[in-house]
Amino acid sequence: MVTITCVSIAEAPLQPEEERDLEERARPYRALYEHWESNQWSPLDLDFSRDRESFQALSDDDKQGFMWIFAHRFHAEFMVATILAPFVVRAPNYELQTCLSTQLADEFRHLQSVLRVYDEVFGIRSVDRVRAMADANIDPVAAAMYEAIHPYVAPLETSADEDLFLQAVVCYHLIGEGVVARTSQNLAANQYERFGVFPGLVQGQRHVARDEARHIGIGVSYVRQRMAKDRERTSAVIGEIVEAFAEFSTSLLKTALSGGMDSQVLAGYGVEAEGFYAEAMRLWQIRLRSIGLADD
Repeated sequence: MVTITCVSIAEAPLQPEEERDLEERARPYRALYEHWESNQWSPLDLDFSRDRESFQALSDDDKQGFMWIFAHRFHAEFMVATILAPFVVRAPNYELQTCLSTQLADEFRHLQSVLRVYDEVFGIRSVDRVRAMADANIDPVAAAMYEAIHPYVAPLETSADEDLFLQAVVCYHLIGEGVVARTSQNLAANQYERFGVFPGLVQGQRHVARDEARHIGIGVSYVRQRMAKDRERTSAVIGEIVEAFAEFSTSLLKTALSGGMDSQVLAGYGVEAEGFYAEAMRLWQIRLRSIGLADD
């Protein structure tokens, strides 16, 4: 078993039971597909008129903190939407391929939702302008994390090796989606009430959170399937990634603290860098338990 030292935050973000169940319990791919079919939504249905008024009423500092959150969201959604295609191509069976196809559709839906926020809440139109604004508020810690994940995903473009696919799933679904993105979502969701009244953002966040829980569940279900087939080999294939992530996360915390990011994280997420790290490690421990690599 893997031992991870986890620092707890005083109060973990509340999460619906359905989402926790999707994230933490392996299930047949058919069930995940059926969940997708029965939970469709459109970013075009979100009403941001009240959100725009609330944003305009914020102080300059709060506006900056708010936009810092969405810079992270834009980069995260753009990144995942553009690198997921090889997973669909290399999926080892049709049922998993179908689930990954639904995830690809979800990610572009999430990206459209973010672009609507920039347009209708922040008043920033066109993808190029949004990217420039997001780049000006980039989160260097998250950027470093995604850069570290990429080498494990890139081989899928040229190889159908199932062990490489397994490593990519652990990095993408369990770390990228299940820890980095989920930490940001959990903490950001708790901040909307502090910033003001944002009904459109809250509704959109609920849709995205449910989708992301299902995406994490795809990864958990695949890794569990591999563990059931050959636990020793599966543990060996992903063991290096599991150990490296804990060490890498600690180094990123030091980078954030030394780089003076506490004020940015506090303005955007309502916690200091150590609080963000604590939530990430809490989620990482859950992911390890879900795939059978850590004790309950």
